[in-house]
Amino acid sequence: MKGLVIWIRTAEGSDESILDKLGRDIEERGGRVEVFHSEAVENLGMEKNDRAKAIACAMLASHGVVVIASGTEKPGINPGEKLEIRIIEESDLRHSDTHDGFMRDLELAGLVPPPKYDVHPDEEKEILKKLQDLGYLEE
Repeated sequence: MKGLVIWIRTAEGSDESILDKLGRDIEERGGRVEVFHSEAVENLGMEKNDRAKAIACAMLASHGVVVIASGTEKPGINPGEKLEIRIIEESDLRHSDTHDGFMRDLELAGLVPPPKYDVHPDEEKEILKKLQDLGYLEE
């Protein structure tokens, strides 16, 4: 899977709970996630340098981890063959429709796993049979 940095554009001193929510959503799908909170950034001495923070995120993401970070500016790094950068406004993620659409876009791009569904084995057999009957799956 391609490395992914999700950069959430925020206002100065913004609440970081949106980072945690997005991280939980990706973790529940089975993704490896690291939420780069301001405390971690401060511990690394990068609180005043969004570019340095973004580079650290990219380095972590290059190892297959979905990294979620925030900043007031664009991250200042470019996507590459092994790294995808997705930028979204904090205010957009607070709307459930936009949040769900963002997650779906990441899923369709192969950047995060699809949601997990608990299906009873009998129900799964029925669904598989219907898909086979429709020609989507071979028997």
